[in-house]
Amino acid sequence: MRLLMIAAAVAATVLASAGAQAQVDQKKFNVVGTWNFLTNWKVLEVPFWEKELPEASGGKLSGNIKSVTELNLKGTEVLRLLKTGVYDFAAALPIYVDDGGAIVEAVDIAGVAGTYKMSRDIINAWMPEMQKVMRERHGAIVLGTFTWPEQNFYCRGDIKSVEDLKGKKVRVQGASQADLVKGFGGSAVTLPFGEVVPALEKGVVDCGITGTMPAYKAKWHEVTNTLFRLPVGFTASVWVVNARTWDKLSPATKELLKKEFDKLTDKSWKLTEAETDEGVACTTGIGTCTQGTPGKLKLVKPTDADLKARDKVLNDVVLPAWAARCGPECAQKWTDTIGKKYGLTAKAK
Repeated sequence: MRLLMIAAAVAATVLASAGAQAQVDQKKFNVVGTWNFLTNWKVLEVPFWEKELPEASGGKLSGNIKSVTELNLKGTEVLRLLKTGVYDFAAALPIYVDDGGAIVEAVDIAGVAGTYKMSRDIINAWMPEMQKVMRERHGAIVLGTFTWPEQNFYCRGDIKSVEDLKGKKVRVQGASQADLVKGFGGSAVTLPFGEVVPALEKGVVDCGITGTMPAYKAKWHEVTNTLFRLPVGFTASVWVVNARTWDKLSPATKELLKKEFDKLTDKSWKLTEAETDEGVACTTGIGTCTQGTPGKLKLVKPTDADLKARDKVLNDVVLPAWAARCGPECAQKWTDTIGKKYGLTAKAK
């Protein structure tokens, strides 16, 4: 009798699974990802859309994924193309967001997050605001998050402390990084990632801020001399889906996608955190680099005075400037939601 009951339970589970699978839509999504020479693309994005999602859906769901590199996009076009329906899904960085950019920027204000856990906690805490601005202004819904290796300064010449950043032209990713650089006495230059190496090579900029492994993969170590490892942030980012595409999907398809994006999110954060130190090794030659021939950059670690200087600029310049961009209600919400947990206040001067 017991064996019959077990067999019946197994049969019911199999039938339920088959029924759920049958309700999943047959769909190949158009997807725009990140840069095709970086780890995120090779290890996370392509396998997800071409192998993991098809396997999880019984071959029903997959993605025709293109990188911003092969599409020759600078990045800011991504959300516009998603909104018009050219793409169903997109990997979007905070710096890609024009309309409502300050609200999205809140998850990665330069100088705030000191650890990956803190960065992930911040983006999760701010997710309701992210979802609101994405849906209302970009016709999109956030399904998952991902990040990049720790952001540091890569410079031509010798950099010994934050004092040496005075007068330097520094490539930045967005407004809060620009505020940080200005607070150090430098001048901020906004350039697409693919244009930074020639700019450094020609002296158009003196330094650039990027993640440790992306710097190596993009060969920044060949056109700079110093890695000043002053933590700036992690560039917490999101996977978004066109809201019209999403609304047309069956409940079973939505549930499956949510589940798979949760897995991708966890995998992304763990892999990227592990890659940060190897990125340092690959650009400096200090430590083990499994990605190729390491560079020979001089590694300069920040002193306590450098960290205090960064924190002072964060509180005196970066947070007030961001608060002015986002508005008093937004800034107060950030202070109540995130700032109080870490002893920070965002208020325009």
